[in-house]
Amino acid sequence: MRMLEDSSTREVLAIKRQISRSLRSRLKQKGATVASLARDTGTSRTAIRRVLDDQNTSITLHTIVRTANSLGYRLRLTMEPTIEKVERFATPKKVEPLMHELGRALDRLPAR
Repeated sequence: MRMLEDSSTREVLAIKRQISRSLRSRLKQKGATVASLARDTGTSRTAIRRVLDDQNTSITLHTIVRTANSLGYRLRLTMEPTIEKVERFATPKKVEPLMHELGRALDRLPAR
């Protein structure tokens, strides 16, 4: 259970870091201030600072969404099922040449 908590904490911090950085960048780009953003969203400067702090996860989703909207963003939240078990299976003989060709084609793709 401890490992799950650590994994969840890392995931939460990564998501919060991405959101906070995007919002801070947009705030700077617009030349807005924390005070003006607080007025626009109808919340406190302290709440805005928590949204913009990439380590602070003590903020409601409602405040994050209002802040994002005020800065011209629409926030989307998606959930994906996790893969619980990966099973190996034998590649059918008639598919092997195609798999090798696909592997070679992937190797030729430029690195991202």
